[in-house]
Amino acid sequence: MKRLAVIAGGWHFPIAFFEQLAAQKIPEGWEVEMFLVSHRDPAYAVEEKKNLLPNLGYDRRGLYDRILYRKVATVAEIEALGWKYTLEPNTMGDWGNTNQWLEKNDYKKYDKFLITHDDNFILTDQMFRDILPQEDWLILTNSTGNAQRRLRQWFHLPKPLALRGSFEFFTREMMDLMGGKFDLSETTLTREGETATSGSFSELSDWNTTVFPLQRLIKEKGLESRVKALSQFYRMSIYCLEGERGYVHKTESSNTSEEEKGLDAVERHYEKKDKK
Repeated sequence: MKRLAVIAGGWHFPIAFFEQLAAQKIPEGWEVEMFLVSHRDPAYAVEEKKNLLPNLGYDRRGLYDRILYRKVATVAEIEALGWKYTLEPNTMGDWGNTNQWLEKNDYKKYDKFLITHDDNFILTDQMFRDILPQEDWLILTNSTGNAQRRLRQWFHLPKPLALRGSFEFFTREMMDLMGGKFDLSETTLTREGETATSGSFSELSDWNTTVFPLQRLIKEKGLESRVKALSQFYRMSIYCLEGERGYVHKTESSNTSEEEKGLDAVERHYEKKDKK
């Protein structure tokens, strides 16, 4: 029996995210364990969002967020869905949550890992059936794209593959190559004791540095061909719409056009499926 560990970082706690992953169909020969490594009690998210959620829009992005945040989940509701909940010091997010999990769990018991934020919208219950049997990658990220993609597009250069720590599948082989943890030595921002954010894009920008050591490791070992993406469009794949600072509707202006093209492609995919 093969095993998948789902390791989610907890900060926003939209109930639909936890329900969507708990409802995934599991392929034969696999079992799944779900872990939530939280950096604040969900009660702080309830207070933070109480005036925001009623005012979400009714455009398509706003509607995704309204579904995602039908309510802010409690610890009891999360655990009732099968998640194992732990509250850890709020050192740094992204792969920092994952390192905290790795310190307390034997990763060698698992064959693959899904490492994800908790503000993502999962679009289908067939994701694990589609993805887990695949054997041609070490890392499978949700989408390509980074800050230089517009310039590269202008010069007709291929898009570089960018890992962001938002939604990626890893194999145990990749974890072995990494030494069983993420190298976060270039990241300086820690937020121990903090239970709130302003929501601005710049506030947590230092955490973008978490990906650089892994990107160098991949290049040094010549592993680029074994790092694949589910989508060519930033944030948007047929499996997952990545949240930005908590919400699908939130977007940086330099990214919006590409995200909208990705969302168009996702919705066309499901429209075709519905017609079959």
